[in-house]
Amino acid sequence: MTEESPKILPNQPNTWEEPRIVVFLIGLCLLLEGGLIYYQAGSDQMIVASITGLSGLTLLIFAYLVPLQDEPEISETESPQPTTIPNEQLKIVSPPSSESISTGVAQQVIEVPAEAPSDQPPPVTIVAIPVEQVQVQPTPESLAPLPEEEVGPVLSWFERLKIGLKKTREGFVGKLKKLVFGKTVIDDDLLDEIEGALFEADIGVKTTQELLAVIHKRVEEEEIKDPNVIYTILKDQLKARLDRFSSEPRFNKEGLSVFLIIGVNGVGKTTTIAKLARKYVKEGKKVILAAGDTFRAAAIDQLRIWGDRVGVEVIRGAEGGDPGALVFDSIHAARKRSANLLIVDTAGRMHVKVNLMDELKKVKKIIEKEADGGPNEILLVLDATTGQNAVQQAKLFNEALPISGLIMTKLDGTAKGGVLFAVEEQITAPVKFIGVGEKMDDLMVFDPAQFLEALFLDDTDKTKKSDYQVM
Repeated sequence: MTEESPKILPNQPNTWEEPRIVVFLIGLCLLLEGGLIYYQAGSDQMIVASITGLSGLTLLIFAYLVPLQDEPEISETESPQPTTIPNEQLKIVSPPSSESISTGVAQQVIEVPAEAPSDQPPPVTIVAIPVEQVQVQPTPESLAPLPEEEVGPVLSWFERLKIGLKKTREGFVGKLKKLVFGKTVIDDDLLDEIEGALFEADIGVKTTQELLAVIHKRVEEEEIKDPNVIYTILKDQLKARLDRFSSEPRFNKEGLSVFLIIGVNGVGKTTTIAKLARKYVKEGKKVILAAGDTFRAAAIDQLRIWGDRVGVEVIRGAEGGDPGALVFDSIHAARKRSANLLIVDTAGRMHVKVNLMDELKKVKKIIEKEADGGPNEILLVLDATTGQNAVQQAKLFNEALPISGLIMTKLDGTAKGGVLFAVEEQITAPVKFIGVGEKMDDLMVFDPAQFLEALFLDDTDKTKKSDYQVM
């Protein structure tokens, strides 16, 4: 049987492609337009007519002279001989690479063995790309670290606190330093200026009056003449007020702990819950979130997304459902899963809405009935940038529910961090957590001693190089 010679495909005729036709038509239009301009305006528009016509002529010549591309021509000498490779001679030499799987395309490398007959062409490598793409399950967020833009650089607790309190330190504490360190005597003008600085820092009327009363008493009784001593008195008094209500977060050591998180709209309640969950997951606790905000649009999905990022389960119901029923189901689900901590989100509500505050009371009663000794914490989230408005929110929420602690967020965004003292004074509830940044690790347990140390830190660069060298 003789082998048929390959057929020679005839040459394809030269054709004008669409881009070349478009260029030709544009050139023709410009050439005609140049002629019309000269015909209508005469020699007055000779330059414009000439430029337009010349442009059109140039495009016509370009469209005509650019070489046309012929279709590829297959000749007798160039046509490849068909090669048939039996399936039994094929061998997979490398599995699909991880890079190819991640891009959704699996590649398989096949090689013809070297012992192929001599009349066959030399061994070739064939890359087979299947049509179907490979679907790979993403790595769970609980196993993968969060991106750096969400976590931030690795800093100590005190370094984060120092950075977060920079605005308050420069505004409030910096102004106090300028008032007392530049004076030589203690007089009424100095005390009036100190009073103004305390008001500007949102310390509050009551707290400011009590601090000034202590200063007046100490100055008279101890006959203090040095204004620098006033700075020390204020620092000690503020620390004493923070220590008065200080306490650690409370947990149920024998079973499920429940944190009920409340607050008005826009204070950062949902992100605070996510940060709390991340903190306790890192400490080894099994945390579950309850999406109790069933009223705000997309609130359930927002908490679910945060739960996926942190790596915790979110118990959620239908939008517009009963928050009390959702909390009931969440407590029982958390117990079945042997969870250590259930954090309950609630709908943001204005503190002046009586019906919404009554709903919070209902949720609290359900937790008391279904959880042993719960809720372990009723935490009110406050925005430090709202100043004295945060004090009013705390007072009215505390009338509806016995607040056990405060979470003060956005301390890094205000120079009026003194509101923290005013809120504690009004409701006699301790600050238990503070937020000093937008990163996931910027929520921390409140430590009064370190807070005051970071607040009154001396930012002036007084360090000098040592005259000695360590040998």
